[in-house]
This record gives sequence, C-alpha cells and structure tokens, in this order.
Amino acid sequence: MPHALGLRGLIAAPFTPFHDDGSLALEGIPAYAAHLRRAGVRGVFVNGTTGEGCSLSGDERRAAAEAWVDAAGRDLAMIVHVGANSLAEAAALAAHAEGIGAAAVGVLPPSFLKPRDAAMAAACLAEVAAACPRTPVTYYHIPALSGVALRAEDILAAAIDRVPNLGGLKFTHEDLHDFGRCIDRFGGVLDL
Repeated sequence: MPHALGLRGLIAAPFTPFHDDGSLALEGIPAYAAHLRRAGVRGVFVNGTTGEGCSLSGDERRAAAEAWVDAAGRDLAMIVHVGANSLAEAAALAAHAEGIGAAAVGVLPPSFLKPRDAAMAAACLAEVAAACPRTPVTYYHIPALSGVALRAEDILAAAIDRVPNLGGLKFTHEDLHDFGRCIDRFGGVLDL
C-alpha cells in the first residue's frame, strides 16, 4: 500500500553551496535553512536538479544530505534526491537517506541506459525503493533532463502495486494532461 508523504506547504529545492575551488561549502547550510524557515518554507528537496546532485560524487551527496538533516531540524521536512545512472549507487544513497532520517527520497530514473517502458521504469524505482523500505519514495519525473519521455501516469500505474513505499510524484514537465491524469487516478493515494 502506498505511503503518501503527507507534506504540506512550500517545498524548496535548495542549491548546494560551493567554495570557489569547487569543494562543498556545507558550513553555509545552517544559514540557508534559517532563511528558508523565515520565508515560510516547510521542506527541502536536497540534491535535486537545483542542488546539482547528479553532478556530485556519492560521498558529496551523502555529506550534503547530512548537513541538511542537521540544519533542517524538526521544522523542515527533508526529501533527498537519490537518483543515479547506477541503480546500486541510487540504492546506497536511498539507504543512507533513510539512515539519517530523511522524510522521503526522490528517485530519478537512469538517464544513460534509459528504461524503455513504464514497467522497466517501475522496476528501477522498485530496486531503489527496496533499499529504504521504511521511507516514502517519490518518483521524480523530469523528461527534459532525464530523457525518459514516458508518461508519468503509466509509470505510477506500473509502480503502485510493485513499490510498497511509493509516496508521491515530483512532476517537472510541461505535459499538464499527463499530470491531470495522475491527479485523477492517484490524487487520493499519492502526494503529487
């Protein structure tokens, strides 16, 4: 049975701060989190597109997530993006996110050897979700960057019975008909 995330309010996608030499500037995250709180933000989507997660090493992604969980405290829910071209790395990142207490994980499908159909995309999602069985998982649908041009509705339909901890969909695409179908079909069960 799916686990809706239950998150309400504005969820920000924060940048990952860097020093001029390209190393992580994690010391800036507490002030960033305080700024988001003052702005009324209720949660953060860490290491996503804006946070350049796919450009970071696994160790950098873990370090950024740990810094955010420390800074977020109890009043900023944290979703950690864990998608990677390597499903084993994505699963390891998902297990790490669960271990540090993330409210949820976001999973982008592999973008190099892309899933060819919704069933394959759901299988990728299931493999990663199995690594964090107590944490809700949200499917990150962003075809312009992932190159996975499958309908989100079809992926959710293929995943809903296969991924017990499926919690939602982060929809970043201009096909609002697809999003509308997701709302009609899954709006009462998943956070969209």
